[in-house]
Amino acid sequence: MGGKYQMKQTKQVPENIDEFLKALATALLAWQGVESNLFLIFNFLVAHPIPAVLSAVYHSVLSINTHRQMVDAAAAVVLNKQYFDEWKKLSSKIKEQTKYRNHLAHFGLTLHTDGKGEMNALLTSSIFDARDNKYREYGIEQIREWNTLFNSLIADLSKFLDNFPAMLRAQPI
Repeated sequence: MGGKYQMKQTKQVPENIDEFLKALATALLAWQGVESNLFLIFNFLVAHPIPAVLSAVYHSVLSINTHRQMVDAAAAVVLNKQYFDEWKKLSSKIKEQTKYRNHLAHFGLTLHTDGKGEMNALLTSSIFDARDNKYREYGIEQIREWNTLFNSLIADLSKFLDNFPAMLRAQPI
């Protein structure tokens, strides 16, 4: 049953599949911390008296880049120059690390057998993605590195939030 283009499934599983999947899940969960902090920053900057309205506005779009741009726009109005400059650096980090998050969320799990006959789990870009003709693959160590970057970004965003009262613009432009 199935056409000639049906993908074949294998019953072979790499020894480190549990470790690989744990690293993948841990990195994706860390990214949720980045997104949560971004919402908290938006919440502090906009400070709507009805939190549900603020949440509805923010979550009416799904794209992390749109969320980041919403925070950028609010920060430009609310923050003093020192903290706005600090925010721009954090915003750039979020933009850069969003690419890694997208690899985690959108690349496929591939089981690859190396020259020694050992099977490894990898995240790979689709060979059918016409937007990008560059094939990429990432192993468990790269995923762990992204997780470390995400956790560092979470710490930076939390520190930024801790300084919020000092950030307010002293006077209108």
